[in-house]
Amino acid sequence: MIFIICFKDFIQLWFIIKRLLFQSHYINMRNKCLSFALLCLTFGTIGAQVDEKCLSCLRQYENGPRNSCSHNFITKTSCGIYKISEPFWVACGRPGYSWGHCTTDSKCSADCLNAYFRRYASRCANMLKKPVSELTCADYVRLHHGPDGCGMSASLRHSRAITSCLWPANMFSS
Repeated sequence: MIFIICFKDFIQLWFIIKRLLFQSHYINMRNKCLSFALLCLTFGTIGAQVDEKCLSCLRQYENGPRNSCSHNFITKTSCGIYKISEPFWVACGRPGYSWGHCTTDSKCSADCLNAYFRRYASRCANMLKKPVSELTCADYVRLHHGPDGCGMSASLRHSRAITSCLWPANMFSS
């Protein structure tokens, strides 16, 4: 399965819920209930994580050296191995020291992608009329082209390229 629900995230979420509901004496019951509801809604998107094979195909497709940037009419400037634009970096939560630093650091870039995918997974799933748990690497590649990328026909070309990377033509030949 391409996407995994990280057990570590589940454990961290459980400790947050436990602390909020049972150990926070200064928070009134109404706020505890609201916090619990928010955490439950958040839990639905924790599993929206892309595995290393998908990230590898995305790196190949974007074909960007670590320290290079490219310019186009849609995202203006995008940099690094995953071609992350500054608005994309802001939307993924501004990890790392800066946009420039994050795009040149492979771990920071991958974390940024996964955070962005978690943030917009349900939106993508709604556009594709399927549950978040059924999103594929190709769907996340479409999402890489913006919050509405899953609904754009132009992003289909990108998802097809990723699919061919994940499932090479000679895979089933004898």
